[in-house]
Amino acid sequence: AGVMKELIMNVVANVKIARGTFEEWTIFYNSYETERHKFIKDEQIEKVSEVMAKISFTITDMDGLTNLSSSPDILKEEDRLGVTVEIIEE
Repeated sequence: AGVMKELIMNVVANVKIARGTFEEWTIFYNSYETERHKFIKDEQIEKVSEVMAKISFTITDMDGLTNLSSSPDILKEEDRLGVTVEIIEE
């Protein structure tokens, strides 16, 4: 008892870019790819339109990913680009 099993979650999300383009977002998203890939695997990025992307990945470390996602640098850039992420499938 008391042992938490690591949850492996498959996530598909829509990324909307209100104040930027897919290209701008991609440059930003790729800038922390190495960090992100410590916590996820099997990542796929698909361009839906100039202002929308679809990403899918498997989370291997939820805490790590949560901490990374809430880092000030990332939040600031997401805010600048007007990024919203909507989980469409888990």
